[in-house]
Amino acid sequence: MRGLLLISLWPLLGLVSFGHGQNEEAWTMLNVSVDGRLHAARPFALPCYSLYNGNAIAVDEAACSLIRDNYTTNSIRADAPNGYLNLQGEICLGDPLDQCTLDNTIIPAPEPAMGTSCNQGSVPSYYIEVETISDINTALNFTREYRVPLVIKNSGHDYMTRNSQKGSLALWMHKLQDLAFRENFVPEGCPDDFNVGRAITAGTGVSTNDMYEFAHKHESTFVGGYSPTVAASGGWVLGGGHSVLSPVYGLGADRVVEFKIVTPDGVLRVANQCQHEDLFWALRGGGGGTFGIVLEATHRVESSMPVAVADIRLPTNTTEDTALDWIELMARQSLAWGKQGWGGHAGGLYLTYMNPMPAIANLTDGGIAARSSMNAATEFALSIGGTSVIEVLPSFLDVWNKYVLPGALTTAGVTRVLATRLIPRRLFEDESGITKLMEFMVAAQKLGFDPRNFYCPADTPFVANGATKLDVGNGTKPATSVQPAWYNSLWDISTSLTLAWNASYAERLQNMTAMTKSTILAEELTGTDGGTYPNEANPFTPNWRESWWGSNYEALLEIKKKYDPEGLLKCWKCVGFEDEDISTDMFSCQGKLQLDINRRLADSI
Repeated sequence: MRGLLLISLWPLLGLVSFGHGQNEEAWTMLNVSVDGRLHAARPFALPCYSLYNGNAIAVDEAACSLIRDNYTTNSIRADAPNGYLNLQGEICLGDPLDQCTLDNTIIPAPEPAMGTSCNQGSVPSYYIEVETISDINTALNFTREYRVPLVIKNSGHDYMTRNSQKGSLALWMHKLQDLAFRENFVPEGCPDDFNVGRAITAGTGVSTNDMYEFAHKHESTFVGGYSPTVAASGGWVLGGGHSVLSPVYGLGADRVVEFKIVTPDGVLRVANQCQHEDLFWALRGGGGGTFGIVLEATHRVESSMPVAVADIRLPTNTTEDTALDWIELMARQSLAWGKQGWGGHAGGLYLTYMNPMPAIANLTDGGIAARSSMNAATEFALSIGGTSVIEVLPSFLDVWNKYVLPGALTTAGVTRVLATRLIPRRLFEDESGITKLMEFMVAAQKLGFDPRNFYCPADTPFVANGATKLDVGNGTKPATSVQPAWYNSLWDISTSLTLAWNASYAERLQNMTAMTKSTILAEELTGTDGGTYPNEANPFTPNWRESWWGSNYEALLEIKKKYDPEGLLKCWKCVGFEDEDISTDMFSCQGKLQLDINRRLADSI
C-alpha cells in the first residue's frame, strides 16, 4: 500500500517546494493518516493543455470536451475540488502567465493555443477530501509542523481569493452534506426553555439550493443567499449573509443559532449563546477561513409563506442617461419599498424584488397590493418599452425556481471582482441625500463604470415595518460581529468589474486602480456611517479593517488570537492579516497588485 501511495504522489511532489523539514515521506505519511484522501489539486482546465507548469503532458480529450462544454456552469465547478466560480480564486492576479484558463466568452470554450502552458496559479498544491474531524486535526498538525499554508475550500464561491493560495494545502469541505430539521431547537448546553423554534442544521457543504428545497419539504422558509451553489453554512453566513428576505427577517448571521467548529488548536467546539459565546459572536460576521473549520451550523427558519415578486426590466438598448434616471427612481422609492418589506437586487437595467409581508404577499387579491406598491417602477419601464411582471406565488421556493434559479446556472468561470458599500438610510430620506448619491453615480461613470452595469443588493436587515427582529426573548442574541453599518443602511451598492480571461497585467492594474478609486469615492459618500460587506468587497480596499468590520475589529482580533495563537489560518485581509503580509511570498499573487495600486493612488494625489 505504501508503495502505491508513493507512486500516486511522486509525480506531484514538485508542486510544493520543500521546507521546514518537508520531504516525500512527510506527504506520503499525511496521505496515510487521512486514509488516502490527500490528492493533487490541478487547475480546472488542465485536461485541455499539452503543457503543465512547462512540462509536456497528454491532452485528455474526453475530460477537455466536458470542461469546454461546461466552462461557465456553476454546478460543475461547485462540485469539483479544483473548481472556482470566480477565476481570481485560481489565477495569479499578479502574474498573467501564471494561470490555466480558457476563453470564457464562447461556449464551448475554444481549446488553448498550441504551446501554451497551463500553470498552477493560485490553486492549492494538494487538498484533503474532509470526511472526519480526524482529517482536520491531521491537517492542522501537518501545517503546524511544516508551516505549509492551510486554506478552507468549499463550493468555490468566493470573490476575495480566500479559499485558495499558491503552495497551500486545502481542506475540501464539500462532502459534509448532512441535513436535519427540528421543530423546537434548543442549542447544546442551554436550558430546556431556551427554545429558538424551527431550525435546520446543515453540514458545511450543503448548498443554498438544497437548503431551500429541504426547508420547503418541512413547510419552512430558509433565509438564504441568491446563488444556488453558495454553501449555506460556510463563508456566506460567517461573513454576515444577506438575503432578499433580510429586510423582514435579518441577515444569516442574525439567524444562526449554533456552530460546530474545529478551532486551530484542534479542539471540537460547540459555539452558541450558552458556551464559547465569544467565538459564537466572532463567527456571526467575522468572516470565514480564519477562526476555525466549521463542520455545521444551525439556522432558524420561518414557516412557509406566500411571497410577492416584482421582475421589472428595461430594454437592452437603454442609454447610459436613461439608466441613471432609472437608478434615481429606484433610490427615491427604495426606502418606502424597504419599509413595506421589499428586498432584492436593483440593476442598471432591471430590478428583481421579493416581499413576504402579508399586506403585499396576498394570494387573495390577485396581486393588486404588490402591483400598486411597484407602480412607479412599472410605469417607468413600460414607458420606454420595458416589461413588468408582478405576482404573488405560494412559497419562496416557487419564486426561487421561477425567477432566480434559471439565471444563476451559468455565471461561473469569470474574473468578476466586486466593490460594495453599505449606503446609510439617511441618504434616501431627503433631496440632499439623493443628490449626493446620484453625484457618486456620475463620478463612478467618469471612472469608466457604465451605469447600465449597476448592481445593488437592496436587502439590508430589519428595514421593514414590523420586521421579525430577533432578541433575547425568543432565544437569539441580537449582537453579531458584522459591520454595524448593516443595521442603519438601505443599499449595498456595487461598482464591480469583470476582467477578461486573458487580461494583461497592465489591464488588471488599470481596472483595479479605477475600482479602488471608486471604493474611496463611496467611502467619502457615506462617511463613517457606511461600511462594506467583507464577502463582496474590493480585495484591494486600503482601510479594510475599518471598512469591513468597523468598531468590531479589535475584539475580533483578540478572539482570533485566543483560538488561533499560532496563526495557522491566515487568508487575504481576514481577521489576523497584517499589512506586512502583503509583501510575503505567501500572498505574492495579490500583494504585487496591491503595492502597485497603492503607488498609483499615491501618484494621483
